[in-house]
Amino acid sequence: MNQDQITAKLSQINSKGLEASFSLSEAALANAQKLADLNYAASKDALVNTQDSIQQVLTAKDPKQVTELLSTETLQAASAQAVAYQKKMSKVLRDGNKEFANVVDAGIDQLQDGLQDWINTVATNVPAGSDAFLSSFKTIYGSALQGFEQFRAASKEAFASAEKTTDQAIDAIQGQIAQVKKAATPASRARKSA
Repeated sequence: MNQDQITAKLSQINSKGLEASFSLSEAALANAQKLADLNYAASKDALVNTQDSIQQVLTAKDPKQVTELLSTETLQAASAQAVAYQKKMSKVLRDGNKEFANVVDAGIDQLQDGLQDWINTVATNVPAGSDAFLSSFKTIYGSALQGFEQFRAASKEAFASAEKTTDQAIDAIQGQIAQVKKAATPASRARKSA
């Protein structure tokens, strides 16, 4: 194998890595667009709800009507909207993480396959008496493969941890909303009976 063939093989391996980078960039842009759309829709809904609430307060005839507008049901509707937004956001992030993990896995697999192919090509074309060099080269390559596998395992663990943290945050928010509902229910019943 001559220098041009070795260079061509390495160039081929690099081009596959570049393709994986482009794929990651495209996925990141698509997820950013999804998040932007989600935030736009949530902001628009919040603005419409706020305008409606202000209009209702301005047209109220007495303070009791204003108090009724701030009832538990109104707060529950707002909290349900916030939880729905959190779930949608979590889904977009989770899907993006899965897509990223898949691209990373595919990239590692391509790189490993390309390097293995390159090693095999070099091994079949080494001059006689290069066994010691070839053995040390394969040992270095084996260590590099172990590094890739460690990176793969660490990235999967990081994604799992991020998902778990997101789920815990959503559960905590829903728990707080439930506590507010519980606390507000007796107060609203007292106001209605008075």
